[in-house]
Amino acid sequence: MATLAVGIDVGSSSVKAVALKRSGAGYSLKSVGHADIRRTEYFPDESPQAIAEAPLRALEKITQDSNFGRKPCSFAVSGPRVAPRLFKFPSLPKTEVEAAIRFEAEQIIPFDLAQAALDYVLFDEVMEEGKPQMEGLVVAVHKEEVDKRFVLLKSAGFDPVVLDIDALAIANAFVETEGVGEKETVALINIGAKFTNLSICHGPRRVFVRDIASGGDQLSRAISEIYGMDLPMAEKRKREAAYTPLDELEGGGEQGFESQAETMPGGGMGGAGETAGGEGGEEEYVLLDGDETAMMRKDEAKPGKGAKAGDTMTGDEEGGFDQSAQTQNQMGAAQRISANRAVLADALGDLVSEIQDTFKYYINRRIVPKVDKVKLCGGTAKFPDIDDFFAGQLGVPTQLWNPFARIDVAGVAKRFPPNFLDELGPLMAVACGLAMREISG
Repeated sequence: MATLAVGIDVGSSSVKAVALKRSGAGYSLKSVGHADIRRTEYFPDESPQAIAEAPLRALEKITQDSNFGRKPCSFAVSGPRVAPRLFKFPSLPKTEVEAAIRFEAEQIIPFDLAQAALDYVLFDEVMEEGKPQMEGLVVAVHKEEVDKRFVLLKSAGFDPVVLDIDALAIANAFVETEGVGEKETVALINIGAKFTNLSICHGPRRVFVRDIASGGDQLSRAISEIYGMDLPMAEKRKREAAYTPLDELEGGGEQGFESQAETMPGGGMGGAGETAGGEGGEEEYVLLDGDETAMMRKDEAKPGKGAKAGDTMTGDEEGGFDQSAQTQNQMGAAQRISANRAVLADALGDLVSEIQDTFKYYINRRIVPKVDKVKLCGGTAKFPDIDDFFAGQLGVPTQLWNPFARIDVAGVAKRFPPNFLDELGPLMAVACGLAMREISG
């Protein structure tokens, strides 16, 4: 067993690295690294050569940490040249399984297997009509993708020894840290810049995976279009949205949000600056979907203490100002979220549809009974209110997932500012799963 296991996640917008050790029944974090990859879309003034070398330069920054440089590591690939497929056939002797899976893969993999790296995992046998059936997942990866990633890591000073795919690495990290009940189905959604990895874990030993060509770049473009700013600034604003809400942006908001009102579930919303500070100094708010708090006009207001039903309540009456302040606080929270919801609906509508279709496919084929909960990770998963957006669209409880929450980080926490690892954690799911693969492999 390796004393130190390293996982390297090379995404399209950043490199993430995790070094783990086994710690009792769990894991302890020994080091973590993160470096952005400069891309043409967001750095248009960079030379073509600098853009081409950007992934290598990001990896070289990671190797400055002695826990990563020249160490054996696990790495992963994802995207259109990665083909995961389910298979099922009658139970066979172990000596015949590999040949049967390869034959099955030739029928269902969309490119020549002579040009692919092939691997598979078997699930528990199931009974159908009284006969045992073998089920599993076979994955083919085009060798060009593997070779390209291998050469890149070698050039940066890594020793790549274990190959995986992003979606399986995420599932591995979740099963190892959180666990999945025997009859539970958990969907993991890792939202990267260009691709989203979807992993559906049904029990601890069955997983179904898919890559979707949609992600955080769509969110940046939506911010750019709605607020009338260039793409580099929109990307910056997306990353800062947790600290400076979108509805505080100047310019472009009102017109953009009016055009997005129809895309929001349950109706429209007040755009940035729509009536704030207008005549009378009053602001206009719209509650979120499913929010049962009623916004009442003055002539519909509930009577305060000492008032009779049907009376008109004004601020001069006892209890009136307390109730008014409470209602304003509720409405203020709704207004703040509404801007985020508009951008999410515009940017991630296609992604949500693809995920919904995937859920329906597995449920209709009785592969899973239902999806019990959704966990979000990846850089875009930190965008404010995205968990509520997905929960409303998918009809499934949704939460942000931080794999560091179940890993002992005490040994490295003092090296970073307060809350830094909590902020970074959701980005590190793939890297964590890769490191755990090496430890348990």
